[in-house]
Amino acid sequence: MHPGLGDVPLATLGNGGRPVITRPGWPVMVQDGSNRDVPDARFMASVARREEKGSDVNVASHLLIDTLTGAIDAAVVISNDSDLAYPIAFARERLPVGLVNPTKGYRAGKLAGLPHEGAGNHWWYQLTADDLRRNQLPDSITPRITKPVPW
Repeated sequence: MHPGLGDVPLATLGNGGRPVITRPGWPVMVQDGSNRDVPDARFMASVARREEKGSDVNVASHLLIDTLTGAIDAAVVISNDSDLAYPIAFARERLPVGLVNPTKGYRAGKLAGLPHEGAGNHWWYQLTADDLRRNQLPDSITPRITKPVPW
């Protein structure tokens, strides 16, 4: 298994949108080393899993607490998670909010808004690969602390 990948049974969409585990059947069959059919074989696939456990709840909680207690005058949220739509909209009513989309895709529609709504002075930014390259640490900080080659 690769980092960030999970081995799971291959499935197709069944009745009512529920997944159905794929089993051997024509036109695709599975045979063992002796050319005998393996009718109970399961097809396995590696899939990327992009699950964050509770990070959106933590961001939403801190944004709301900091907004309501007056601990902040403005906020910058780095996310494209539409689950944050309500807390961001709530904060925008009370203070300026900048939203940075760290993904390659379009901004989630629920995170849209207008610069002058609520408290105003809101802004949006699409993070680029060039932004990341420009802001990385040097290749070597000390002889023992170095950037991994793939970076």
